[in-house]
Amino acid sequence: AMGKEGTDVAREAAEMILADDNFATIISAVREGRVVWDNLRKVLLINTPINNAQGMSVLFGLLFGLKETPLSSIQVLYCNLICAVTLGFVAAVEPAEDGIMELEPRRVGKRLIGRFLALRIAIGTITLVGCTVGSVFWAKDLGYTLEETRSQALNTLSFGAISVTMSARFSRKSAFHARTFQGNPIAWWSYMVMGLLQVFITYTPGLNDTIFSMAGMDGPQWGIVALFMVVMLVVMEAEKAVRNYLTALKYDTDDREYGIFDSEADRKPDTTPLPDEFKRFGTNELSK
Repeated sequence: AMGKEGTDVAREAAEMILADDNFATIISAVREGRVVWDNLRKVLLINTPINNAQGMSVLFGLLFGLKETPLSSIQVLYCNLICAVTLGFVAAVEPAEDGIMELEPRRVGKRLIGRFLALRIAIGTITLVGCTVGSVFWAKDLGYTLEETRSQALNTLSFGAISVTMSARFSRKSAFHARTFQGNPIAWWSYMVMGLLQVFITYTPGLNDTIFSMAGMDGPQWGIVALFMVVMLVVMEAEKAVRNYLTALKYDTDDREYGIFDSEADRKPDTTPLPDEFKRFGTNELSK
């Protein structure tokens, strides 16, 4: 019903009221809803592998023979806090991607996590854990102390988390492009804050050894961090390339259809009637 010109009876009977009496508002609302949905999935793709890696790096480090935990408890808490505040916020304010209104609508009652998102989270978790634990064993082989290997682990994990974020910002398109530097200035501010904090806690006397059980890092250690940061980004982008190929083969890689994560109660048929002119109308309004 129309909010301005409509009658009281029509407004009371309607399921939707257009406050500005403009049908184009429906198109804008659908677009914003899709942006929110996509960004929530991006937040899950960023935070979940990072949070998993914080605990699983300790677990698998001990399982693979480390006598001391690769990360201290305060390091895990610090990483959990700083990644959620900086990197997790990036995806929440990510602008709409190109072509978002050209996608098919998702099913009614569809849950955020689907099989392909779960697979991406698993790949991100396994890779980040592997890079973190692997960097510790590498540093140990080079003769570094426990405090220095813990610095290695924390910085590898934190900068690897930046790689996850850089890839997750774009659902389909590659991060190896100029678009990585555009669209969301908060992203690069977050990367910079994250990097500066890592340098600060790594080299500040008293803070690094007394609180975080760390020690300063030298050039070869930062080289290991940079290497695993690149590895992390390449793996996430390779998964994206494979997913794009499967999409071209008509697989539902966007989890728009019902899957194993959707309960039977959520699977509701979409019986909303739409006029034949709806698609044409939306295209015309969006082009203005």
